[in-house]
Amino acid sequence: MKISVRKDILKTLLKKEFKQLFRDKRMLVTLFISPMVMLILQGYGVSTDVKKIKIAIFDEDRTSESRKFIRIFTASPYFTYYTYLESENEITDLLNKGKADIFMHIPVRFSKNVKSGKHVDVQIILDGTDSNRAAMIMSYINQITNEFSLDYFTSRIKLLILSRGIGGMRISETIGIQERALFNPELISRNFFLPGVLILLISVVTIMLTSMAIVKEKESGTIEQIIVSPLRPVEYIIGKIMPFTAIAFFDIIIISLIAILWFNVPFNGSFIFLLISGMLYIISALAVGLFISTVSKTQQEAMLSTFVYFLPAMLFSGFVFPIYAMPKIIQLITYINPIRYGIEIVRGIFLKGIGISMLWPQLSILFFMGTVLLLLSIRRVARRME
Repeated sequence: MKISVRKDILKTLLKKEFKQLFRDKRMLVTLFISPMVMLILQGYGVSTDVKKIKIAIFDEDRTSESRKFIRIFTASPYFTYYTYLESENEITDLLNKGKADIFMHIPVRFSKNVKSGKHVDVQIILDGTDSNRAAMIMSYINQITNEFSLDYFTSRIKLLILSRGIGGMRISETIGIQERALFNPELISRNFFLPGVLILLISVVTIMLTSMAIVKEKESGTIEQIIVSPLRPVEYIIGKIMPFTAIAFFDIIIISLIAILWFNVPFNGSFIFLLISGMLYIISALAVGLFISTVSKTQQEAMLSTFVYFLPAMLFSGFVFPIYAMPKIIQLITYINPIRYGIEIVRGIFLKGIGISMLWPQLSILFFMGTVLLLLSIRRVARRME
């Protein structure tokens, strides 16, 4: 199998492939317009920020203290008042219909028990359909109730000291905590997801279209003409992937600019390094699609194989679910998933501003995967052309 490339033949082949590609108007929409539309839709639609939590309240105490407790929740940017209930029996219907996210039951003698320092049980029932959202809501509730309790505890200690006439003693309020979140200061989930969306969109374009490249010619019968032509396997492979490489590279530039300029995703790294890393990922993704195309006999088989590959590859990439939370066997499988490394690289460049000194392991693995798959694809094509 020869690896050398003849420039004149490759130039002719590339001209033919680009003409064929740009002749199909629907393909152009898929390649250029669809990724941008998908990014905009996901930029506005994909969010794990837990806000506007609807509260249904049953207040049996009906005192200024219970109303103060309720105000702390409704004044928070995370909660929004929904309705007051006359009976706790009403909550079942509201939760079943999704009209309320949590139900708060404030018991009788709430105010007296709080003022006297006694233990008070406030019942909270929440919709646990989405376990992640429910856990986040519970953390908000615990934080607010702890602050409410601490405020009363501090006030009682002050009154106790003053009533006993202890002078000259300075009372510390509480422990002050100054929080600072690095890389994503506003803790906006969109900033975390959109760099990953960039990799997923590029993966869809490159893997899906490349997986059809060779198998399409098998079905149409033009592969037989290529076999009898003077083309070498490596020239044929390069001619097939170069148009998609150029288009995917253009998509990376446009999608990155939309994420940065339109959605204000923080970009702390080098744009040049992003493009170089993106090109390396494109080659790896194209190699995956090309290998699928060489092992498939029909376009339907190639499409199904792409779907079977892409869905678990996306789920096990760390795009949504952290890899460290997955079972050990799944964590091992993720080491052969190119999408994982692509997402780690792009998020590192966007949010952390890190460069090759930190990302060289991921880049090396992508280069190795892409090289191996391209050589396997060239070898399979060479066997057919011999």
